Amino acid sequence: MFFSKVKIGISIALATMLALSSFGYVPIFANDSAASNEIVAKEAGTWFETAFATWTGSTDADYEVYVRGENILDWRNDSLIEDFLTDWTLVNDEENKLLVRVVDEARGTWRVDIPGLPKGEYEIQIRDRDGKVLETFSNLETRSFPRNGAAFVPSNENEFQGNHEFALDGAVGGYLPDGRANPEAKVIYVTEENKETTFWGNAVFQTDRGATPNERTPLIVRFVGTVTGGDRLVGPGNGNITFEGIGPDALLYGWGIRTGGAHNIVIRNLNFDYWPNDAIELNGQNTTTRGSNYWVHNNSFGYGQNLHLANAADPDQAKGDGAVDVTNHARNYTVAYNHFSGSSKVMLIGGGTGSISAHYGTIDHNWFEGSEERTPRVRNGRVHVFNNLFEDVQGHPYHNTLFERNTGYGIGAAHNANIWAEGNIFDHVNFPFLRSRQGHARGFQSNDFGSDLPSGTPNAGYNHFFGDAPGFIVSYEAVTEGDFPETLEGFRTVTDVMTGITQEDLDALREAALKLQPNVFDESSAKNFNVKEDVGIVVAHDSTTTNPNMSTSPAAQLDWKFRPSEVGVWPTGTAEQSQALRTEIETYSGAQHAAKVEEAPTTPVISSVVINDEVRSAVGEFIEAPGKIVVHENTFTVNWVNTDVLTEKYEIQWDHGANEWTTLMTVKANGRPTSFITQDIDQFANLKAILAEAEEGGAYSFRVRALNSAGASEWSDVYLVGELTVVDAAPSAVVNKLNSNQNELTVTVTETYQNRKTHEISDTFTIKNNAEGTYTVGNYKVFVNTKGNTQIRACYIVE
Repeated sequence: MFFSKVKIGISIALATMLALSSFGYVPIFANDSAASNEIVAKEAGTWFETAFATWTGSTDADYEVYVRGENILDWRNDSLIEDFLTDWTLVNDEENKLLVRVVDEARGTWRVDIPGLPKGEYEIQIRDRDGKVLETFSNLETRSFPRNGAAFVPSNENEFQGNHEFALDGAVGGYLPDGRANPEAKVIYVTEENKETTFWGNAVFQTDRGATPNERTPLIVRFVGTVTGGDRLVGPGNGNITFEGIGPDALLYGWGIRTGGAHNIVIRNLNFDYWPNDAIELNGQNTTTRGSNYWVHNNSFGYGQNLHLANAADPDQAKGDGAVDVTNHARNYTVAYNHFSGSSKVMLIGGGTGSISAHYGTIDHNWFEGSEERTPRVRNGRVHVFNNLFEDVQGHPYHNTLFERNTGYGIGAAHNANIWAEGNIFDHVNFPFLRSRQGHARGFQSNDFGSDLPSGTPNAGYNHFFGDAPGFIVSYEAVTEGDFPETLEGFRTVTDVMTGITQEDLDALREAALKLQPNVFDESSAKNFNVKEDVGIVVAHDSTTTNPNMSTSPAAQLDWKFRPSEVGVWPTGTAEQSQALRTEIETYSGAQHAAKVEEAPTTPVISSVVINDEVRSAVGEFIEAPGKIVVHENTFTVNWVNTDVLTEKYEIQWDHGANEWTTLMTVKANGRPTSFITQDIDQFANLKAILAEAEEGGAYSFRVRALNSAGASEWSDVYLVGELTVVDAAPSAVVNKLNSNQNELTVTVTETYQNRKTHEISDTFTIKNNAEGTYTVGNYKVFVNTKGNTQIRACYIVE
C-alpha cells in the first residue's frame, strides 16, 4: 500500500518546482605539510582588488591574519599610492572579524578575503593568537576592476538634466576613488544570524551617518554567506554605499536592493536568486532627485520567483521580474561584468515612456546566458552597449512569435532609445537586435523595408515593441549594410531627429559609427539578423504616430549629438580578438567563483519522499479557473539534506520495482531547497514529461548522491515508499563435520528488499555424510546436495 499522500501548499510547490530547474584567480599553493598543532595551507590567490587565502586547522582556533603590499597603484593614472600597507596590518580586527571565517566545518577549512586592495603586490600572513607565524603567502598580484563609462562621470559634469555635487568622483560607494576602503566609512557585516539587528532591525542607512542628506558618511555593507529576507530600499539622501559580498558564496536569496533615489551606489560580488520583484532596481525617484552614479558589477543572477503561477500574474513574470532594472529617471550607471544565467526579463531601462528621461548609461562585458529578453530593452536612454556575450537567448512561447520563432532578443531599442552597440558577441540568439519603428519593421504581418504593408494599412505589422514609439541603434553594421541615410532627405521626417542637425553633422555621425567595433554573430544569429530593419537611425517611411495611441513625451528623436566614451572597448575585428573577448567575459564576469574542488562531496541523506496530490496555480487575469497544474497527482517529491559546501550537483535515481536503478534528473546545487518533484514542466506549467509516478499497490525506492568536478559521493541510503517486499532471495549452506557419519548443515536464505536492505533467515540440521535433500528455512524450501562429505554440490530454492 501507499504511504499517506501529503498535500503541499502552492508556494512550497512552486518554490520546489522552480528550484530544480571558476573565476580565473591566480592560485598560489603553499606547503601541504605542517607540524602538529599547526595549519595546513591550501591556496591563496587574487580576484580583481581582493586577495584571499585558505587553510585547514582546528575550527576552534583563533587565528590572526595580516597583509602588506608594495608597488600599489592608483588605477586612474598608475601613480604610486604612498603609505598604504607598507607594514604588516591586522585584517580581522574587532570591526572586521568576519573577514576570517570557517567555510567548511567538516574539513576544518578556513578562509580570509581582503577587499579594497588596488592593483599591486601583496602578502598574506597567518599567525596564531600568540603571534607565531604559521604561514605566509607571497606574490599575490591584484588587478584593477575595469571602470568604464557612465557611472564614472562626475555628477556635476552630466550633459543631461540633473547635475549635483554628491558624486564628484563618480560611483565609488563607500570606497575611495583609487579603490581602497574609505577610512571614514562605517562598515557592517550581515549574516543570516545577525541580519535582524545589523540590517533589518535598525535604520542602517541613516544611523551614525550624519544628518545631512546626500552627504552621509560612507557606508560599506558586506554580506557573508546566504542572507534571506525582504526587499531593502535605500531611499533618497542615503547614498555613498557599497553593497558587496565577501568571498564566492555571498547569496541574497528571496529579496533585492532598490536604490530609491540615492546617489553613488556600488553593488558587487553578490549572487542573487529567487527574488520576488527586481533583484536590483536602480530607481532615480523622480525628475527632481534623478538618482545617479550607480555601478553594478561582477554579480551573478539566477532567476526570480514564479509570480505567474503563484499570483496569476502576467506570463512574463514566470521567472520573476527584472534582474537589473533602471527606472524613475535614474542616470549615469554602469552595469558591467555580470553573469545573468536563466533570467527572463533581464534589464528594462525605463519602466514606461515617462518613467525615465534622457541620460547616459553603459552596459559592458556582461554574460547573458540562457536569458529570454531585455538584455537590455531601452527607453529614452543614451546607452552604450559594448563587449557583451549573448548566448542562447531564445525567448519563450508566451512572447510574440515572429517568422516561426520566439522573439527572444538581445539588444532592444524601444521608445526614444538611442543605443550605440559595438563589439558584442551573439551565439544562438533568435533576434540579436530589435527596434521599435512605430510598431512596424518586424511584425506579425510581413513588411518589406521601405515598402507599403501588404494590407495597405499602416501599423498593421505589430511587433514585440508595439506600443513604443521609434528607437534608434547606431552600429558599424547600420552604416555599412543598414538603415543609415546618406543625406538629411533620407530621414522619414525632420521631426524624427533632434533639431539643429546639418549634413556635416550627419557625416560626422557616420564617421563615428564606422569607427565602432563590429558585432560578431554565429551562423544561427546571423541568419536571424535583418540589418535593414533591426539596426539604424531611420523610422520606417510607412510608419505613423496615430497608431498605436501612446504618449510620445518626450518625442522619439535621434540624438545625433550623443557620443559615448571609447574607454574600455575591446576590439572584435578578427576571430582572435573576438575569442580573446569571449575568454575575458567567461573568465571574469559574475561574482567571485569558488576555487576548484579537490575531493568528492559527502553523501546526502534523504529526509522524506511523499506521493503528491494535484496542486494548481492561482487563478486571475492571466490564468483561468481552475488554474494550471503545477504538481501532478501521484508524482513524488524527494527531499534530502546535504550541507557539504563542495557539492555542485545532485543526481536522483529511483527503482520502480524492477530491481534496476534509473536516473530521474541531475540538478544544480544552489541556495534553493534540496528537493525534487518527479516531473518535467516549464515555468508556465506546460508538461514535458512525468518522470516517476506512483501506482496503486506499488513500492518504490529512491536514492541521491552529490557530485562535483572531483567526483561523486556514495549513494544515500535507499528510501522506500510503499510496502516492504522481497525482491531477491539467495540461499547458501555450510557443512561442519561431526562424529562418525554425521554432519551439521546450516542453511541460510538472504532476503533483499526494494531499499537494498538485507535480512538473513537460518536453520541448522543434522545430516548424514553425502546427504542431499530439501530443508525448510522460514517460508522457503531449499534443496542442498552435500555429496563429498563437507562440500556443497548444489543449493537452490525449490519453487
